[in-house]
Amino acid sequence: MKKNVIILAAAVTILSFAAGGCKSKEKISLDSIHTTESDSASMEKETMKESAAETTIETTSAQPSVSGTKETEGTTDSKDPASALSVRSKIATEKKGGISIEYPILSNLRDSSLTDKVNQLLKDNAVRIISGYDLDSDSDTLSIQCKVLSLDRKKAVITYQGSLMVKDSAYPSDIFYTTTVDLNKGTLLGLSDYADAYTMAGYLRSDDVVIVKAAEAEAVKSYLKSQEIDVLWATLRKCDFNETDTSDFPQAFSYEDQGSIYISYPLPHGLGDYVIVRFDPDTK
Repeated sequence: MKKNVIILAAAVTILSFAAGGCKSKEKISLDSIHTTESDSASMEKETMKESAAETTIETTSAQPSVSGTKETEGTTDSKDPASALSVRSKIATEKKGGISIEYPILSNLRDSSLTDKVNQLLKDNAVRIISGYDLDSDSDTLSIQCKVLSLDRKKAVITYQGSLMVKDSAYPSDIFYTTTVDLNKGTLLGLSDYADAYTMAGYLRSDDVVIVKAAEAEAVKSYLKSQEIDVLWATLRKCDFNETDTSDFPQAFSYEDQGSIYISYPLPHGLGDYVIVRFDPDTK
């Protein structure tokens, strides 16, 4: 189980490494409720409604649109008629005990009949870490922030980043995973859809590998070079979520952004828990 792996990694890391975020999402303020002394009963009623709402899924609706501007659900940019056709998103939060996971909810898909399926895929994959790591909401602490990295009529690319503290572990672990959905088919996309796993395994071990997220880039390069290519390959063959094998939580994830391929690969805690590398097909 992943929880046992994390606890075991804690003991190994303490002996092997010296003891070593995510930006918080800005909450949208609620409209103030104006009352007078004569309306005190009404104010109490409204307060009870707001309190009840705080126990349900919290949502925010402002997300980057395809054009790079911020789009609020239910509104369009009058200067751009095409924006009326844009897929819209809002962020919801699944909370239970010490676990908090953000995930997107999409609307205005080209094929509206796929909306429920797509949103179920997004939510299921976002919270799959709970079962994948065998987490206990009463004793473990997990905080995951969601980012809609890319969204158009064809595809949605979502990244999840956060921190996990498992009971009895000596330190928190950094977490990163992704989901890419084909919005025309309502299916998941992964590394095998745009790259060859063995080629990417070789790239991870090469001098040309581009590190985009790692505290100690040179140390990470040395670590990757020390790994057998078959070990890297085996991990990348199981990269990303898929709809046929839901028995385990992937160790590696990938996504495309502006023509480049990004891969997150697991690392020992002393090296940062994971590294993100970029592969540019046009330059290789």
